[in-house]
Amino acid sequence: MIPKACIFDLDGTLVDSLRDIAESANACLTLLGIQPRAVDDYRYLVGEGVPTLCKRAIGDTYPHMVNRLTELVRAFYRVRPLRHTKPYAGINEMLDRLRHHEVKLAVLSNKPHEMSVRMVRELWSDNTFASVYGFIDEEHRKPNPHYALKICEELGVSPAETWVIGDTPTDVETAARAGAASVGVTWGFRSRDDLSAAGADRIIDSPAELIS
Repeated sequence: MIPKACIFDLDGTLVDSLRDIAESANACLTLLGIQPRAVDDYRYLVGEGVPTLCKRAIGDTYPHMVNRLTELVRAFYRVRPLRHTKPYAGINEMLDRLRHHEVKLAVLSNKPHEMSVRMVRELWSDNTFASVYGFIDEEHRKPNPHYALKICEELGVSPAETWVIGDTPTDVETAARAGAASVGVTWGFRSRDDLSAAGADRIIDSPAELIS
């Protein structure tokens, strides 16, 4: 089956951004006098927006600093989001295959909206993705299906004809709540077991597996 539309998560799905996110957050933790985290720790800190990342990074030690850390990380990351970030191997070829089959493409991320749009526009041509949404308000943050459904409406497709593709249980839940099929990817920030436990409809290990 080939879907009418694919809605992709950004970080950990289309792009490997872990090092840039980790370095930005660690620089800000250091500025506040807090021990930085190992880069690999951020695999389980990211995925639900900057405030949640900062809360997880601090833990229970300095809860009064979460808001300040959030402000700093947003400002620091804004000026250096693409120092190391790039599409995963095979992503561009996968996107080309989808477009060859006339599949409509979109991005839905919990990265701030302005940053999501900027990153997509800098890494791909303007006509690659028909719709791009990042974090706009807490109420509608993934796994809330609001923007997934909005994208389907904009693209003129039903959720049942759509795949939501991502690397975290949050993406799987977003798909389920929108009435779309979920495709979990194992090359990102979470494991196959995480995606399976979340109930992903399908799990793939490389971009080449999405469609032939």
